[in-house]
Amino acid sequence: MESRAGVAGVAPDRVVDDPVLVDFVDGLTPGELLGVLAGMRPSALVLDALMTIDRAALSDVDAVAFLQVHQRVAAWWASVGLEAVIPAAAAEPLVEEFTLLVPGSEEERRIRIADVRREELGAALRLPAATAQDHIDTARLLAGPLAHTAAALAAGEITDRHVAVIVEAAGRLPGRWMRDDTERAAFAAACADLQSRVLPTAARATVSMTRAAARRAVLAIDAAGERRRRREARCTRDVYVCDELDGISTLIARMSTEAAHAAMAQVDALAHDDRFALPAEGSAPATMGERRVEALAALVLGARDATGAGIGSGVVPAPQVRAHLDLVIDLPTLLDLAAGVTGGVVELRGSGPIGADVVRDLLADPEVEVTMRRLVTDPVTGHLLDYGRRVYAVPQRLRDFIVARDRVCRFPGCRRAAARSQIDHAQAWNDGGDTSPGNLGALCVRHHQLKTHAGWRITDSRPDGSCTWTSPHGRQYDHHPPPQA
Repeated sequence: MESRAGVAGVAPDRVVDDPVLVDFVDGLTPGELLGVLAGMRPSALVLDALMTIDRAALSDVDAVAFLQVHQRVAAWWASVGLEAVIPAAAAEPLVEEFTLLVPGSEEERRIRIADVRREELGAALRLPAATAQDHIDTARLLAGPLAHTAAALAAGEITDRHVAVIVEAAGRLPGRWMRDDTERAAFAAACADLQSRVLPTAARATVSMTRAAARRAVLAIDAAGERRRRREARCTRDVYVCDELDGISTLIARMSTEAAHAAMAQVDALAHDDRFALPAEGSAPATMGERRVEALAALVLGARDATGAGIGSGVVPAPQVRAHLDLVIDLPTLLDLAAGVTGGVVELRGSGPIGADVVRDLLADPEVEVTMRRLVTDPVTGHLLDYGRRVYAVPQRLRDFIVARDRVCRFPGCRRAAARSQIDHAQAWNDGGDTSPGNLGALCVRHHQLKTHAGWRITDSRPDGSCTWTSPHGRQYDHHPPPQA
């Protein structure tokens, strides 16, 4: 047995008992050890090796590398726990039946209780019943039709949060109840299709991007069921209040996606009215969030604005605001000619994929004003190639092109809308960079500042909006704009 107190970066109270592990870490700096662990499949050995490292003594570069390895090990460990859920709860839903006599008669009554082991699992792990059931349902799916997802989790390629997104999407696929062999086969095939579409994104992207890919996949796999799912989900619409502290409550409205985004656009537009910019006496200027709250109150209640005048009361007439939504749809889908090919998928910018029926319903509404413009995309990647204009001499036109192409801030993982971002020169104008599609891109304020002041660099910017970032540590990250639909 050998103490590792003398190895740089190794915790002084850590004693390595495994001779194989002793040989493995002996003489390696934390950075060298982490470089080796990064190439290994997550396992107990990798976990044990991580525990030999003194986390508090890591450099900033090594700390990021540690967290990358740690995330992969955590995903593997989560998969180990889910494997144990199956014997705890059974691979198939257990249904126990009880026969009771109806009081005052000889009539028998049969009671069925599904998944009776759920409460045992929940009590032992101090989980709410619904959470325990989610654990059980997830474990069963990973042991069955979502086996590829389970393998990716065990390999540390995705996290348990990515798994939750895929499991949620699987719950919307045809045959999900698996009541007979026909439904089981349909569900297995749909799950295989779902995983082939979503896992590549999950392995390299954020949870929100994975969720968008999963929504797009469900629409493509079960296009015929989209209207049914929308109809079934209507019963979940509601408005309710969650009371918090300090006199603040959260007002929540569940509504159709298109209505929610239209309402938000209306509130956001009204919030830019100058009357909501004035601070209350003795306070700082109103933030945009405060202005949105006042705007919502004005729209719903006819509340008073920051000047004390009543909005919509006749003293100060409420501004006429038009809500604006951007929807991307190809011509075959618009004409209802592509349902058997693409599933009729449409992109609602700022939200993600929705069913084509939503767009057709909006077009049929006489109260909806529609403006169409041509967008030419690459049929393979979905990246924007042409905005429908040939001249970029006017800066606003070029900006419109960049916003339509990038759709979101092009920092890896950022989902800030390009319309609310700044247009940045990848190579600075003062350094010889030109004002062209290949050198321009949308960056939100934070990521623009990181690029300008914090050592982040765009080392390769391309006309289709894709680019390569290099971090201050020298790591490289690729970004590709989301497909147009």
